[in-house]
Amino acid sequence: MKKQLVSLMVLALMVLVSCKEPAATEAVETPDYAAFDSKVSVIRAFYKAHSQEDLATLSSMLADTMQWSPPNYNGNQWLGKEDFLATLKAYHENYDNIQFTEGIVLPDSTANGFWSGSVFPKGTASSTPSNIRTYGTWTATHTESGQKVGVKYYSLSMVNNDGKIATFSDYLDINSLMPKPEEKK
Repeated sequence: MKKQLVSLMVLALMVLVSCKEPAATEAVETPDYAAFDSKVSVIRAFYKAHSQEDLATLSSMLADTMQWSPPNYNGNQWLGKEDFLATLKAYHENYDNIQFTEGIVLPDSTANGFWSGSVFPKGTASSTPSNIRTYGTWTATHTESGQKVGVKYYSLSMVNNDGKIATFSDYLDINSLMPKPEEKK
């Protein structure tokens, strides 16, 4: 009798376990690599036009309603397209041989310079490339002094559906672009 009771309990337990619904799995979005690549190509073309000091092309690549957050602290005020173009023109007037090298400099290599999407934090994780993060190094020659200057660089940019840059926020140490006083020997 005990054997039958144990068998019945085991059978009941198996029935209960087998009736339990499987745990729901979270839907995983497939990243839109084509959209990411398209937006990165816009940003690369923008940096190339800046290196070529081509203000007309730069202007055509910006949305008319473009908003820009400059690298210097200004009370976190967003500026417009004309402010951004005026700053780019000042760079062109004060620097020659402007070059951008994309990538994060590591001890033994340089890693990818363009990133988007996230898995953290879970509440805002996204696989869509709405904001493109750019890492790299800008170098140039200060026109007046002839000194080479450079700065590590990071930016966040959003490219709209028309393929134009709609927002741009860049981070760099502006002082790194200033020529250094001549060292006394």
